[in-house]
Parts: sequence; structure tokens; C-alpha cells
Amino acid sequence: MTMLRQRIEHELDTLDNRSMASVYEQLRLLNSMRQSPGKRRIVPQNIEDVLKLTSTSKGSWSETVVSCREERL
Repeated sequence: MTMLRQRIEHELDTLDNRSMASVYEQLRLLNSMRQSPGKRRIVPQNIEDVLKLTSTSKGSWSETVVSCREERL
């Protein structure tokens, strides 16, 4: 095992469940970004950008949030 992996595992061992869930979400995000390098994500810079992006959404955000939370449990 590499030294970096050992350090990461040590730090993970010190986290509570809430922090561990946050780390898990970050890892999922990193993996999804790595798997689809051709797609460029738009990162909103202010509330107006957020409102513009969400106004065209056809999906159910609440269902997505619920399903993501169920995956973590």
C-alpha cells in the first residue's frame, strides 16, 4: 500500500458518519468528472445563474435527492 493511501485511510478512520458521507459524495463527483471528460459542467457563480439553470430543468430534484440519500444508507 502506498504512503498516500495509508494517510488517506488514517484520516478516514477519524471521521464521523456525516463527514464520511460528505467524502463519499466528493469521491462520486470526482469519479463522474473523470469518466466523462468531454462534458463540461456549468458552475453557477451567483443566484441568478442558479435560477436560470434550474428554470429549464425537467426532472424532479426532490426525487434525485431522495434516491441519493437512499444510496448512502
